[in-house]
Amino acid sequence: MSDCSSDGEVEFSPCIDVSSLPEVVQNRVKALKNLQLETVKAECDYYKEVHQLDVKYQKRYDQINKRRENILSGGYEPSGAEIEWKNKEEEQNGDATEAITNGIGKLKVLDMDENTKGIPKFWMYALKNANDECLMGMVEVHDEPVLEHLTDITVHLNEQQNNGFTLKFHFTENPYMSNTVLTKEYTLREDPDPESPLEYDGPEIISCKGCPIDWKAGKDVTKTTVKVKKLKPKKGKTPEKELTKEVRADSFFNFFNPPEHTGGKEEEMSDEDRGTLAMDFDVGFAIKEKLVPRAVLYFTGEAFDEEDEDFEDLDTEEEEEDSDDMD
Repeated sequence: MSDCSSDGEVEFSPCIDVSSLPEVVQNRVKALKNLQLETVKAECDYYKEVHQLDVKYQKRYDQINKRRENILSGGYEPSGAEIEWKNKEEEQNGDATEAITNGIGKLKVLDMDENTKGIPKFWMYALKNANDECLMGMVEVHDEPVLEHLTDITVHLNEQQNNGFTLKFHFTENPYMSNTVLTKEYTLREDPDPESPLEYDGPEIISCKGCPIDWKAGKDVTKTTVKVKKLKPKKGKTPEKELTKEVRADSFFNFFNPPEHTGGKEEEMSDEDRGTLAMDFDVGFAIKEKLVPRAVLYFTGEAFDEEDEDFEDLDTEEEEEDSDDMD
């Protein structure tokens, strides 16, 4: 089906009613779909082999990240070639003095000095910087005192099959909760959905499970108390009272209490829960693929520099093209 636009060009509809085609053409379309199914099966095998590589290299990542955690905790003090790194400011200015001075100023802002052990609050600052890009704005101001005690985030892959991964959030002993580790498990479907196999686009998250948080008395940041109404006193009775109730508060820690979904029918869920789960899946994947492997770049803010430079380069190219057109 097609229409003519005002300038005479033929505009084709994005969808074709295959049933209106001649039967012989319909049969060819069916043959193409069977070929597509073969492509899907090959793609499935490809992702299964990639998973074996992921498992192999995850062990190497774990070793590197363990060394990172050792530096962050102050268990190891890097020296020599380990601390040789030329910042962009130094490369551009050829002078490290200004960069060092600025660095000291920032350390004071973060309550650090030359006697500071490790890098305190590293993960809290990394999460804050990643809040908009990776975490959908989930980190709230009242979460920050709790996140100050976060010492590491680790990724654990299911090894035999590419059917899931677990994120582990490690905490020091703190006044907010008894847990030292919070977990978030994600279940993947590695094979095509039997109901729509041609829509396969690689393994996808189909469900997740959090864990209970043992909040200490009065420290639960996922709940807040709101005023419901005031009760007026009767004559000669006690002063007026306020009725309050406890409600769910926006918090990063709601991440560990997602809506229940066991991979069943999504249409049975409410729109709100479906939206929450979709966001949850995106956040979990971003933590695994972006935040954990590039934590230092989120801590410093450099994770966003490359994106900014890409946009700047694009703007420059467009300006040059406009200039050439004017000439």
